[in-house]
Amino acid sequence: MRLVVVSVIAAVPLACGAQSGGLSVDQIVTRMEHISAVERDHEPPYTVTRQYRLSAEGANQPSAEVVAQVSFVPPSQKDYAIVRSQGSDRGEKIVRKVLEHEASMAGNWQPHAITSGNYNFALLGREMLNGQDCYVLQLSPKRDAVELVRGKAWVDARTFHILRVQGETAKTPSLWLKKVNVTIDFGQVNGVWLETSTQAVADVRFAGPHVLSAKELDVRPATESARARKPRPEPASRDSLVADTAAWVAH
Repeated sequence: MRLVVVSVIAAVPLACGAQSGGLSVDQIVTRMEHISAVERDHEPPYTVTRQYRLSAEGANQPSAEVVAQVSFVPPSQKDYAIVRSQGSDRGEKIVRKVLEHEASMAGNWQPHAITSGNYNFALLGREMLNGQDCYVLQLSPKRDAVELVRGKAWVDARTFHILRVQGETAKTPSLWLKKVNVTIDFGQVNGVWLETSTQAVADVRFAGPHVLSAKELDVRPATESARARKPRPEPASRDSLVADTAAWVAH
């Protein structure tokens, strides 16, 4: 996940991969948690440019498109700015709410991490995902929370990175929603391990299914001088029916 620990991460998966054929679910989860902890401890500062799109399900064109720049300085400083916004004002309001939520949770990863503290796991089998051999784990949240997902995780059988999470949020973020289904893909870009794309389908009461998608357009490791930079938070936006529904996406 991080530039500083490339050699460490490369060494651990090779040792694990040689004996990964008959691992139990507990062994898989232990190695998955180990890799996540190593990378989290060596997380570099970075800046990512991210594109969001909001649309009614099945629509040919998005009703709103927003581009934001997000800067992260570990362990907990996250700052954002809206670079471009087109279409419905609702789209920008939702994205601001998502980014505010992401910034507020930057230093508090434990309650929403995919760990044995938050989930019960079961091994469903193995599948290929984007050319990678993966263990497929069933995710059963230990509590109802909007940041947790009831569904499946695809774990690389060689590196034990989580490559995809898919399912329904354990709790709906708003009474205006019937349910929220999500697909989150992870990968390494320019030495940074992060969410590369997210899609959330929210079944909104009286409005039908709406889709909020996000993808990374550019990721750049920041210089060490970024650690001294003070965050410049955007003003909070409180109105919007759907804003609360998407707040969990950037967990």
